[in-house]
Amino acid sequence: MTTLQKLKEKLLQDEEFAKEYEHSKPLYDVKRAIIESRIKSKLTQKQIADSMQVSQSVVARFERGSDFKFSTLQNYAKAVGLKKLVIEF
Repeated sequence: MTTLQKLKEKLLQDEEFAKEYEHSKPLYDVKRAIIESRIKSKLTQKQIADSMQVSQSVVARFERGSDFKFSTLQNYAKAVGLKKLVIEF
């Protein structure tokens, strides 16, 4: 087990931390999926930005989770070459 995993395990023993972690997890899961789709497509933020006709900084902010408008998510998915966008609850 890595040091980071050990730290996470220890922190999750705190009830307040565990509650906040669970509350924040969906947002981080979406961020991770977005970034992983870019990495899998082997495209840079700049290349995706060019495809979306926005600046690279817009893509960077989107990946940080500051803009999750559905239309932006659709455009990003198209830019990384996804044929289908699936969202599950």
